[in-house]
Amino acid sequence: MKGWKNAVGLLCLWLTACNPHNELERHFQTYLARVANVLEVSPPRLTPPDPLPALPPQRTLQQQQQRVTAGLLDTLKLGECRLLGLVGEHNSPVGKSQSAAAMLLYHLQFQQGLHDCLARAKDPALQDWLSEVESLKAPLLPGYHWNMMVAEPEIRAALMPRARTLRFAQQGGYQETVAAFTLFDRLHRQARGLAEPAPLTVRELNLALSGLYDNDYLGQLFYSLHSAAHYLEQSIGFLQQLERFDCGPRGRDQAERLRNAMQHYYIRDIQAYFSQLDRQFVQLAPLLERTLNPPVPGNDQLAEYRRHFALGLDSRIYRRYRELTLEHARLWQRFLARCDISPT
Repeated sequence: MKGWKNAVGLLCLWLTACNPHNELERHFQTYLARVANVLEVSPPRLTPPDPLPALPPQRTLQQQQQRVTAGLLDTLKLGECRLLGLVGEHNSPVGKSQSAAAMLLYHLQFQQGLHDCLARAKDPALQDWLSEVESLKAPLLPGYHWNMMVAEPEIRAALMPRARTLRFAQQGGYQETVAAFTLFDRLHRQARGLAEPAPLTVRELNLALSGLYDNDYLGQLFYSLHSAAHYLEQSIGFLQQLERFDCGPRGRDQAERLRNAMQHYYIRDIQAYFSQLDRQFVQLAPLLERTLNPPVPGNDQLAEYRRHFALGLDSRIYRRYRELTLEHARLWQRFLARCDISPT
């Protein structure tokens, strides 16, 4: 009978190993199969996680921005600020087809030009006009930043949850993702007037966006945390039988073998992987929370997505993962304490 159960466990391992998307599932299956082998029971059959909420369509998220126009004579005043070239390029056929990121960059550069010109201007009439234009355009900047975050193709692709977990060996794309969202956060702070205007070149922006091109890291991080919680929940259900384990003298050897299986297959492999995911999400969480904060409160078409992924450490995928990680640890702690087995 025991040999048959072992064969079932090995068959489960073989089946999950065939799917390259299931590296995390494969590790959990190995872990639970080893525990089941010691308990002399059949291992649980793990089911795949439910799909995650998708990023809503661009058309439902993008916000129409009010245009601030000026007459010819007023526009000529921009020549004193060396901004006519920037405005002319923006109003050209090429400029009118700019991407959402380039549009934000233009408005930030224009606002910085106004700011610098106002600091140099001597003519009171020019100062008044510059102040008026600056005050009219400043409230629009958060909307341009928002449109970049929800419409720029590279950013949308990065934010899209994937149906594949990150690899155990390495998490490619992490550094590029952190660099890009750090820049987006810097632009967000400038757009909201929370930081002094600072020069930013098209090259810097394009470099950040190119780091997200064909980079599924963030979407896979979301799915990895989601999958971790899912497999932990199934593991906890299976491991409830540890609560009924006979810790008498005859079960001592078996209890130590259970501890060894947990250490070898969970602590060494799975928990080490979780530590990497945890550390990386903790670094990205505040950047996601700030840069995906809608400029108009109460008009949040991204609310469901944000609840899952972009509420910092209160994001649903992270909070559920943490809760189940702790529940899994407490289950083993109770077992080891009851059986008087050292954790190490």
